[in-house]
Formats: sequence, C-alpha cells, structure tokens
Amino acid sequence: MLDQLIVPVFQAPMAGVSNPVLAAAVTNAGGLGALGFGASTWTEAEAAMNAFRAISEGPVHVNFFCHEEPKRDSAIEKSWIRRFNKEFEILCISPPTALANPYDSSQRDEQLIDFARTYTPETISFHFGLPNGNIVEALKSNGTNVLTSVTNLNDAMSALDAGTDGLIAQGIEAGGHLGTFDARHDDAMSTKDLVAELKRLIDVPIIAAGGIMTGADIQEMLSSGAVACQLGTAFLLCPEASTNADYRHQIKQANSNDTVITRAISGRAARGIKNRITHIGAATSSGDIPDYPISYDLAKHLNAIATEQGVSGYGAYWAGTGVAEARETAASALVATLAQELAAVRTEAVR
Repeated sequence: MLDQLIVPVFQAPMAGVSNPVLAAAVTNAGGLGALGFGASTWTEAEAAMNAFRAISEGPVHVNFFCHEEPKRDSAIEKSWIRRFNKEFEILCISPPTALANPYDSSQRDEQLIDFARTYTPETISFHFGLPNGNIVEALKSNGTNVLTSVTNLNDAMSALDAGTDGLIAQGIEAGGHLGTFDARHDDAMSTKDLVAELKRLIDVPIIAAGGIMTGADIQEMLSSGAVACQLGTAFLLCPEASTNADYRHQIKQANSNDTVITRAISGRAARGIKNRITHIGAATSSGDIPDYPISYDLAKHLNAIATEQGVSGYGAYWAGTGVAEARETAASALVATLAQELAAVRTEAVR
C-alpha cells in the first residue's frame, strides 16, 4: 500500500466527486487515487474500476459505506418534509409525499468479496464502521489492504479487533461525513491530536485526514505519527474532479468560517459550506431529523430541481476547514506541488 507511493498523499474517495480520471491522475503522479462507491450500484462500481484500469496501471483505493440501516419513522419524515415547504414554493414544485432510502449499507453485502476478487483494488476502506467479520476476513485473504475511518480511540480499537490493516484518522477539520461508527456521537478531536493519540497506543499505519492542504500540513501530520495524509478538499477544484459549476463557485467564495458541521443534509454529521438546508437544520433538534441516509433523499431532491433551474444554495457542498486554500490546478500538478512543498519544509528543517 505505502511502498508504491512516491508522495505520501491519498486522494480522498469522495462519493460523487472522485472519478476514474481524477483517481488515475493522482496515482500516475505518485500518490494514491481513490474512488468512492458508497452511493454507487455494483454496475457503476465495476464500470469505474474498468475505466481506471484502462488509464492507470498503478494502485487504487476504493471506499464503501457501512452505516447502520435507518430506523424509519413516518411522523418524523413527514414533519421534515413540511419544514421545507417554503423552499419547494421558491422552486415552484410540490414537495414529495414520502422519503426513500437513496442507497444501502455494505455492512452485510457479500458481493464485496466477489468485487475484490474480480477487480483487485489494492486498498478498500470503509466509512461509518466495517462490514461483518466474514467479509473482512475474505478481503484480507484476497490480499486487499483493509482500512477504515475513525474519529476516536474507541472506534480505532474496534477496527483493530476486526482485523483492519490501518486507520484513517479523520479529524474534526475534515470535509464531508464524519466516519464515526455511532451516528449519535459527535467527535471534536483535531486531526493532529487524533493522530498523536492513536500513535501512542496503536501499532498500525495511520493515515491523517482533515484540514490538510499543503506540503507543510502533510509534514506536520507525518511528524505527529502519520505515515501518509488523505486530502479531499484540496482536490475539489481540480479540472478532473466531478465538482459541478455551482459547487466550484461555492468553494471559490468560501473561507474556513463558512463551513459548518450539520446533520440536516443527510442525517449524519458532516462538514460542508453553509447552504439553505443547513440554515433550516441549525434551528432544528437533531431528534427531528430523519436517520441517515433518509434525510439525504430530500436534500438530493431539492438540489436536483435547483440545479435544473440554475438556482444555487441547495447543494451538499462538502468541504473542510482549509477550503480557502483549495487550488485550481490539474491533479497531477497539485500532487507535484505538494511533493515540492513537503521537500522544502524538510530541507528547511535540517538547516
């Protein structure tokens, strides 16, 4: 996993943003490209793997979601829809009569095993937890490196007990969903503090994630005990990323104070740029928000209509606290720049 990297950079497997072209560009530049399959069908995942292999002979990292199945509550879901009546009026459409589950968890999906055997991704990671023990054991037997995101020591110990090969230490600065195993629990550890705590107690590779935008940031995490760093927000403005025009506009206008952790978009805590949905969520008790990913169905519906109408403010603009430092440059150039910055920091340190 790590011996194939020229630069200690993992591109985050951002569902909806990462794609084969972006992943291949990062891998071909010496980092580790990634594909996020948490919201994909198996057909889509297979097509993406084929597309990646067609343009890169290097390693790839793929990611799946392992959330608990949502507990459905029709009263809460109908009340949640009603909270957005004004937004539907603004968009001149009728609200849905009910919400659907937009995608399933991979916790018990043994098709993961067949997928790994057929497409042999070098690394498979999980978010929100891990699949059952049979799946983890089969993946490891296949020679796959198994990682999972953790935001606290308890989750890290659970991951090690399950046999993971390494941990993605996700700090509070990270954009997107917090990988906390328990959706009811919010963690507030910085990336640096989390890496340092895990390093003191755990003897497996730790990949730092959250608020990392420059070579200097990478060196800080390596000095704290990480073996590599996972960057997501840093790649959002790369032309290869599937970041749409509205999302790119929001990133270019944002600073660190414009990001917020919210449950309102999907039902789980996630950091992104404030929008019309997070504004409503800020005035809502977490107990009144439908479980993940049921809430996402409403957010996706609103954003799809808004996008068709050219209206901004409804997207899931996932971004970390370093969003103002995002650079609009090709992915390969970004990896090269990060490597140069990292080398410069190290050179300065030995003077």
